Amino acid sequence: MATTPTKLNILNSALRKVGSYFLDAGDTSSTTYQIVTQAYDDAILEVFSENVFGYNTKQVTLTAINATAYTDTLYEYAFNFPADFNFIINISHPTEFYHITDYQRVNGQLQCNHPSITLTYTYVPDLSSSATTLPAYINRLVVLHIAQAISIELSGSENRHEILNIQYNKALRRARVVEGRQGPAMSFVSDDSSRLIESHQRYGEIQ
Repeated sequence: MATTPTKLNILNSALRKVGSYFLDAGDTSSTTYQIVTQAYDDAILEVFSENVFGYNTKQVTLTAINATAYTDTLYEYAFNFPADFNFIINISHPTEFYHITDYQRVNGQLQCNHPSITLTYTYVPDLSSSATTLPAYINRLVVLHIAQAISIELSGSENRHEILNIQYNKALRRARVVEGRQGPAMSFVSDDSSRLIESHQRYGEIQ
């Protein structure tokens, strides 16, 4: 039977890979706990802030903070980002569903010429409360990230660190492949949404 991916199990899986003792549920003061917990926090931030997985993706409909359109700015409407916002994947019209590409980010706000938008974005999850729903391939990725980070400090072996680092990078590539098979990442890039495609198509035109 597979191990349930709780925070404690993630920490102990990483410790097992470096040959260290397991942590008990009540152990929150040992040196090992301090080392592996810091590595855990770093792993969560790096894995989920730099990668797009279905697990750390949300979609919300936002209404502009101003009911009346601005007349003295480049864009008519401004929006506050969700509290857990990390970065934009896609912006679209909430009822007609076409991509919105004409917008800007200023002073922590998003501005465009639509009073309401649908924002698809990534966030950094809190696995202390939601780890049980973590897919196996992402769980392995987090475990390996922690293990390679703590390997030298807890085992003193640079060779083990190098091996675990290689395993982590392989797991990261595999996670991206698995994620891509479940939902094409390029679905967010089209003739309507990509300025690179637009510039390529219009290359050579005289403006």
